[in-house]
Amino acid sequence: MPDYQRPYAWGEDECQTLWKDIFDFAFPDKELEKFNSDEEYFLGPIVTFENNKKLEVIDGQQRLTTLMLLLRVFYKRLEKMKDENSMRTKQNLAQCIWKSDEFGNENKEKLKIDSQVALDEHKNEFLEILKTGDAKDFKSQYAINFRYFEKEVDEFLKEYPNYFAYLPTRILNNCILLPIEADNEKTALRIFSTLNDRGKPLADADIFKAQFYKFYVAKNQKDEFIEKWKNLEILCKEVFSKKDNTSTDEIFNRYMYYQRALKGNKNSTTESLRDFYEKDSYALLKSDRTFEDLQNLGGFWQAISIQDKNYFDENTLRWLFILNYAPNIMWANITSVYFMKNRDEQNQLDNIKFAKFLEKITAFIFCIFFYIS
Repeated sequence: MPDYQRPYAWGEDECQTLWKDIFDFAFPDKELEKFNSDEEYFLGPIVTFENNKKLEVIDGQQRLTTLMLLLRVFYKRLEKMKDENSMRTKQNLAQCIWKSDEFGNENKEKLKIDSQVALDEHKNEFLEILKTGDAKDFKSQYAINFRYFEKEVDEFLKEYPNYFAYLPTRILNNCILLPIEADNEKTALRIFSTLNDRGKPLADADIFKAQFYKFYVAKNQKDEFIEKWKNLEILCKEVFSKKDNTSTDEIFNRYMYYQRALKGNKNSTTESLRDFYEKDSYALLKSDRTFEDLQNLGGFWQAISIQDKNYFDENTLRWLFILNYAPNIMWANITSVYFMKNRDEQNQLDNIKFAKFLEKITAFIFCIFFYIS
């Protein structure tokens, strides 16, 4: 799981749905004999691309993580069983969870899956649960879901003691995860967006977060960055009302216009956020100044959103109120550039000059709108 992925978020509702779907498929009408071994149950795609000889999961992270927890529960319960079918099933499960040597012996110190998710403070619990099969002292969502599956598996074992090995075997043999390996990250993300019309695709900010994370880890400031990033995300969700997961993208979008202005870029065609920030190996995101600018710009828009009278006078607030009804967000991009260029050391603006600026762009924005109309 690459560093830019979101933290694990599936809860009990998703686990219940997954368990019910798999159980109903493997035991139709709760009858062992009604299962059709020629049928398959599609669990969804896993979209990956190879990076430094490792497959990075772009789509399917939540589903794959949850399945690994479920398989680990089955393995744990099978450890005490000595019948031939159970021992063979346990061996098959082990091949899904751990790496093995050339003779097929699993190495329980080397998992087949790893998590480097930057802002997932519990990822080590996930890996520890897979290694040990023990979640009793953990409180993360990984542990909660692991214990949920333990409960379901124990109930299944109690009701079907003679058929226990059939369920994990039918999962391994007949439940399908469709692997889709892309040539590069961009292609993988494009495939994800095309396939996943119900889920939430990775926002550009998720990619940018990972670049900042690497930068601050190298400076031994990981914990400070994680806290600052969380605060920035909270601020953006409060200020930029988005129906999807792109609220943090918006601050990067407005900052992009400032950077374009600094470079004297007058091109009327605006490139995508990812194309803009990935230039020179994301050089702009490997800077303390950039992150501080984003925080300050976010604070400016927060002050606007709450109509902060300690920040703006009545006349300025009046113009900002009018601009909230503008037909597009062009004014917000222009205003972001103005703030970044004209703020003082305390990130304040001269209210008289700012109000005059707002009056001019109000006339400009609405004139264009009426002309086009």
